[in-house]
Amino acid sequence: MHRITIISSTTTTSLTNSLPTIVPKLDPFGLNWAIFHIHFQDVVKTKGFWDHFDSTSLKSLTGTIDEEITNSFQWKKDKRATKSLFTQKISDSTLIKVYSKPTVKD
Repeated sequence: MHRITIISSTTTTSLTNSLPTIVPKLDPFGLNWAIFHIHFQDVVKTKGFWDHFDSTSLKSLTGTIDEEITNSFQWKKDKRATKSLFTQKISDSTLIKVYSKPTVKD
């Protein structure tokens, strides 16, 4: 008899879309920018989302219509996850200023 273990997407998502405590909250005046940037970039690169910050992330426009829909859906999901990672570590006043920006890089 085989045992099947199912990991819920909620658990996986929460682990993927959170930052470890090593990443400090960015000071509202940017006084800790250097250390924040090093830790934040390292963690986000490890999660595979840094390309949304440096604008190298592109939606795939090749393949079948089904592949394009899937790729577009995944790209948008990754964009939202990336934005969520960033907003976890900024002050409320900064969040209000940047939340409506259309891309993470903006």
